[in-house]
Amino acid sequence: MSASAPSGPRTVSLADEDGVKQVLVGTLLQVRHLHDTPLILVGKMWGELLQRARTYMLDPRLHLVDAEDLSIPRCVTTADEAIALSRDHHGRWLQAQPGPAPAGGR
Repeated sequence: MSASAPSGPRTVSLADEDGVKQVLVGTLLQVRHLHDTPLILVGKMWGELLQRARTYMLDPRLHLVDAEDLSIPRCVTTADEAIALSRDHHGRWLQAQPGPAPAGGR
């Protein structure tokens, strides 16, 4: 990220460190070593990429990918949508925790 843009949405390239992290998280979710963790991809391109993958990679003759694996990432177009998904997931996680509610409420 450049010094002129210290925060906010950014594009992740598979060639940079964040892109590698994204692939690793996706792989850990796919092989069930990471559980109940959302992989949220922000930007129009991600939904389009997954749609193309569904169109061309789900051919049963090719055995390239399982439909279940393509449902792992949650694609949204805006940061607000990503925040809403994250808050929703966090709320469900809090509800699933045993014991009394933490201070500050659920």
